Amino acid sequence: MCHLCGYQQGLPSLPVSCIDAQFELCAYTLVQPRPPFIHQLAVDAYAVQHLEEGRSPISILFGLMGLFMVVEQGATGLEVQQAHQRKAKDPGRANWPKPTVQRHSFPMNVGHVLSAAPGPIRDHAIHRWVESTWQALPEAHEVIRHFCLSR
Repeated sequence: MCHLCGYQQGLPSLPVSCIDAQFELCAYTLVQPRPPFIHQLAVDAYAVQHLEEGRSPISILFGLMGLFMVVEQGATGLEVQQAHQRKAKDPGRANWPKPTVQRHSFPMNVGHVLSAAPGPIRDHAIHRWVESTWQALPEAHEVIRHFCLSR
């Protein structure tokens, strides 16, 4: 079992580790139409569930930024990717917040998504995964809202 996201193989058809499950999910998401670029949603949800101390602030901020934009602003994965690109050019990077990383129990992980049938059902599972991950991190909401809405 993954100590960060709670992934367990569960079904024989699922990969043994969560990173292998993520690779399999990425193989699926990367061939989906663009827009909406659902791949970005899967990348951000997985990244946020696997945050550990010592990770760069940008990996923490951008993962949470993606979840915020999708859940609270209705953004697509392509819009999140474009926002990441714009924010990465921010000359004020030295002043970005440095959110702390806490252990969480997540109601969904990559295994739940892979268990869903490919197509609209799996795509919907990705959206539920993003939403449930964001909702599990209420202590980050205000910092990320401010980070995303500041220029």
